[in-house]
Amino acid sequence: YVIIRKQALAQNGHKVVAMINNEATIKRYYKKDELVELHPANALLKPILVEADASFRIEGVLVGVIRHF
Repeated sequence: YVIIRKQALAQNGHKVVAMINNEATIKRYYKKDELVELHPANALLKPILVEADASFRIEGVLVGVIRHF
């Protein structure tokens, strides 16, 4: 389980819940000028570069993880 604080803005390096073209993802957020990059926790995967014409919004920031075994 993840705990998300609902907010529309994030700072570089925050883990966010982002909607890209109506698909949700949890990634580390970086914004450089007008370019948004979303970096996965898995180093084997490539970052997502959000195109200028894409529908993009931040739904919230990850503030905690609950692991139950």
